[in-house]
Amino acid sequence: MTAAPSISKANAPKATVHFRSLGCPKNRVDSEVMLGSLALAGYALAERIDDADVVVINTCSFIESARQESIDAILEVAERRESGRLRSLVVAGCLPQRYGGELAKELPEVDAFVGTGDFPRIAEILDGALAGRRGGVYVESGRTHLQDEHDPRLLVGPGHSAYLKIAEGCDRVCAFCAIPGIRGRFQSRSLESLLAEARRLAAAGVRELNLVAQDSTSWGKDLAAEAGGRPRLDQLLRALDPIDGLAWIRLLYVYPSAVTDELVAALASGRRVLPYVDVPLQHASDAMLRAMRRGTTADRQRRLVERLRSSIPGLTLRTTFIVGFPGETDADFEALCDFVREVRFDRVGVFRYSDERDTTAFALPGKVSKRVARERHRALLALLRDLQAEHLAALVGREVEVLVDAGGADRAVARMASQAPDIDGNVLLRGGAATGELRRVRLTGVRGADLDAVTI
Repeated sequence: MTAAPSISKANAPKATVHFRSLGCPKNRVDSEVMLGSLALAGYALAERIDDADVVVINTCSFIESARQESIDAILEVAERRESGRLRSLVVAGCLPQRYGGELAKELPEVDAFVGTGDFPRIAEILDGALAGRRGGVYVESGRTHLQDEHDPRLLVGPGHSAYLKIAEGCDRVCAFCAIPGIRGRFQSRSLESLLAEARRLAAAGVRELNLVAQDSTSWGKDLAAEAGGRPRLDQLLRALDPIDGLAWIRLLYVYPSAVTDELVAALASGRRVLPYVDVPLQHASDAMLRAMRRGTTADRQRRLVERLRSSIPGLTLRTTFIVGFPGETDADFEALCDFVREVRFDRVGVFRYSDERDTTAFALPGKVSKRVARERHRALLALLRDLQAEHLAALVGREVEVLVDAGGADRAVARMASQAPDIDGNVLLRGGAATGELRRVRLTGVRGADLDAVTI
C-alpha cells in the first residue's frame, strides 16, 4: 500500500513520534515507509519535537557534511531528552548502516540504531525502546530493504508531489562513492509493484511523480527476462505515462554512459513524462573522469548533451559536478569551467570532494587541500550564478504552467515543469492559487534563483 493511513491522534495512541528525515529524496521515501508502519502500529505523529515521546532521526552518511549534520541532529535531540518529555531516541538509515557498532559505543543516549534493512521493523523496535530496552543495533551488513507496493507509506508534505523509488543499491564503481557499501547491490522493484504504487498515489491526489534511485538507468537489469528481453527504463516510463490523475512524471539520476536511444525516445514523446534529464556528469576533464572511474570522456559527454538537446523538444538538462577530487590540477578545473560555459546547463549542483575511507579514491595520491577545494567551489558557483541569471532572465515574459506547492489567497509558491522539488528554485506567484493546482502564469521577473510571476 502506498497512500498510507494517516497517523491518528485519537483512540489512545501508544506514543507520539516525531520524525526528522535528513539527506536525499530516497531517504525521504524510507521515512514515509517507516511512518506508515508506525501509523498501522498505533503511534501518533507529533509535528513538534516538544510534543513527542520518541524521536526517530533518519540519517545520511554519504559525505562528511551529511554525517556532521546527522550527528548534530542526534546530539541536539539528546540534549532535549534531559529536560523535556522525550522518552526515547532512535537513529535510522545510512549512518547506523555504515557505523552501527561505533555509534552504539559513542552515543549511549540513543536507544536503538536501525540500519537500511530493518525499516519494516521500526514499530517493533520503538516498542522495545519505549519499554526500556536500550542499546539495540539492528544492522545487517550489505542488506537494504527493497520497498514494494505492500509497504504502508505516509506521505510527508501537502500530498500533491511524491517520490517513487524504483530501485535500491548500486553496482557502479565510481571512485568517490560509498553508496554501494552502504546500500548494497543494485535491486530493481518489479514493473507491477511500481505501477501499483503509482496508481495508488495518483488516486490519493498526487499530481507529480519523481522517479528516484541511486542509478535509475540500471532499472530492470536484474529482473527476469520476458519475451522482449529484460525490462528497461524506457518501458517503465511508457507504462507510467497513461496513469490518470498524474500530470508530471520526472526522471532523476540518469547515469551518463547508460542513456539509450529508447530512453531518449520515451523522454521526447511522453504525455506526462517530462523532458527533464538529470544526468550527473561529475567532471569534464578526461584525467578526472578516468580517476573517478566514470567510464566516459569529456567528448562523449559533449556528444551526449548534443544528442539529448537535438532529440528532446523543450529539454531541461540538470547535472552535478565535484571539485577538489584527488589529483585535480588548475588545468583540470579550468577544463571544467570551460565545459560549463560551453554547455550552459539549465540546472547545476556543485559539491566539494569528501575523502571517504571506504572508497577507492581514499587511497589516491595528490589530495587537494580543503582551502583550494573551497576556492574552486566558490569560483564555480559564481560562474554558475552568472549563467543562471542569464538563463532565468531569458524566461521573463513567457506564459508557463506551474504546479502550486504552497497556495494562498494573494500569494503562492509554485514550480514549473523544469523545476524539480527542493533543488531547482521556485516561482513566486502573485494572485490566488490553491495547493496542488496547475495554473497558467506569466513570468515577470527574477529574484535570485527564483522567478516572480502573476496568474493569468
